[in-house]
Amino acid sequence: MRSRSNSGVKLDSYARTLQQTILCQQDPVTGLLPGDEKLPHAWVRDNVYCILSVWALSLAYRKNADRDEDKAKAYELEQVGP
Repeated sequence: MRSRSNSGVKLDSYARTLQQTILCQQDPVTGLLPGDEKLPHAWVRDNVYCILSVWALSLAYRKNADRDEDKAKAYELEQVGP
């Protein structure tokens, strides 16, 4: 069994951070992200900036995919966008 490369471990750390800060806020029906916790409104600018970080992480997973798990994670992140 191969061990994870250092870049794979870093990507997993970034994915956890992204999940805890951005993706947990995503509306399950619309897929949009609220601009503020107090206001349920979604702003286009905020959604574009947030989803760009998700997209960038999916590209990083795709580029450094040494395992099938990484390819699956890249695909999962690509499907998150609104």
